[in-house]
Amino acid sequence: MSPTRPGRPPGPPSNGALDQLRYAYGFLTDPIAFVRGRFERYGDIYFVPSRTGADAGLYVLRHPDHIREVLVTRASSFTKQHSALRQIAQFLGDGLFNSDGEVWRRQRRMLQPAFAPARLAAYAAVMTEEAALLTAQWQDGQQLELGKAMMALTLRVVSRTLFGHDPTADIETVAIAMSAFQESLGVASEILPRWLPTPQRRRLRDGIAAMDRMMYGIIDRRREASVRDPAGEAERSRDLLHMLVTAVDDEGDHQGMTKQEVRDQLVTLFLAGHDTTSHMLTWTFALLAQHPEVEARLAAELSEVLTSDGSARAATHDDLPRLKYTEQVLAESMRLYPPAYSVARRASEDTEIGGYAVPRGAEVIMWIYMTQHDPRWFPEPEAFHPERFAAGAEAQLPRTAYLPFGAGPRVCIGKSFAMMEAKILLATIARKFRFERSPRHKLQMKARINLMPRYGLAGVLRQR
Repeated sequence: MSPTRPGRPPGPPSNGALDQLRYAYGFLTDPIAFVRGRFERYGDIYFVPSRTGADAGLYVLRHPDHIREVLVTRASSFTKQHSALRQIAQFLGDGLFNSDGEVWRRQRRMLQPAFAPARLAAYAAVMTEEAALLTAQWQDGQQLELGKAMMALTLRVVSRTLFGHDPTADIETVAIAMSAFQESLGVASEILPRWLPTPQRRRLRDGIAAMDRMMYGIIDRRREASVRDPAGEAERSRDLLHMLVTAVDDEGDHQGMTKQEVRDQLVTLFLAGHDTTSHMLTWTFALLAQHPEVEARLAAELSEVLTSDGSARAATHDDLPRLKYTEQVLAESMRLYPPAYSVARRASEDTEIGGYAVPRGAEVIMWIYMTQHDPRWFPEPEAFHPERFAAGAEAQLPRTAYLPFGAGPRVCIGKSFAMMEAKILLATIARKFRFERSPRHKLQMKARINLMPRYGLAGVLRQR
């Protein structure tokens, strides 16, 4: 199809050294405000010339129709081989998140059974148990850094459900590695020469090595257990790790995964099931603390659903269909603080977006955060209104105006797992406690691979 618009989209006039420094300062200071300012100046799609002078450049998008072109209708014209994902590949390897083509299709086929409905129901029991254990340890009036608590909780959930592994001894190792990984994704890492051994890059190298030791240890112990104790295979077969070490691609090469492939999938799913969900829950509790009317309505639903013999109980898989407002609260939290606030692609062939010609090799960034904060689709976009996601309301939105888990063939494979985990953990915790944020605590976004609270979330627990 020939382009309907001449030339390129509007955008900043050059991308020389001075512009790079201005960009770095603006983006590092407040990336959300910086990108919003460019959209306000240039419109729904703007073009940034390549710093190397190459013709391809960068196309930056926020309109749902343009995002749908990239992720759905023209998905085959784009790959994940984007320069912004280079640092992620260092940590995740060639896992499901950043692989392409037949490699990605093979991985997706082999992982899909782990997220079948019957498997999810079994995972839910672990989620319920871990949430109940945590709330049993908490006390009224307890001072808490909620972000760290949610990190530890989701780490236990993902380790037990997907890997059959008790992570108690690994919590500090994981926290250090994840912190190094997140910090490696700043703009400064792209501007400084790649050969320069900065402290940040050394921390990332050490973090990757620590995660490798942990993950390869988990894999080796599982394989040894299969040889040493074949009678226990039925118990071990309940988790994803068993599927990864024993799976055979019956539709493809009829081979299993190598040890490196298993490691890459474990780290990818570990990040998605642990880091992303912990931030989602942290933002949700921050929002509830700021909006007592929403918190009261949520508490009323949880009291109705999660009360047995006059006492509060933990949420289970069977409760999920009745936790409708709980799901709306989480959906609105992810609208305001989307787990994937931007999505990157690279054109693998000449194509177009919004009528503009996009040459092969061009890079694309879709700012999901901007789409989900656009008043054209979400009136009062900065307000916290879970009712936006009441039954039937979401159907009135433009397609791909709300996509916290992506869209098209690359939609997040763990979407159902993540939502089930978030609902069970939020419902169980909020049934017994509400969280009051410290008045002196500064709540500010920090954009790395996820949107995270820059200073955590400090406050106090109040028992219901």
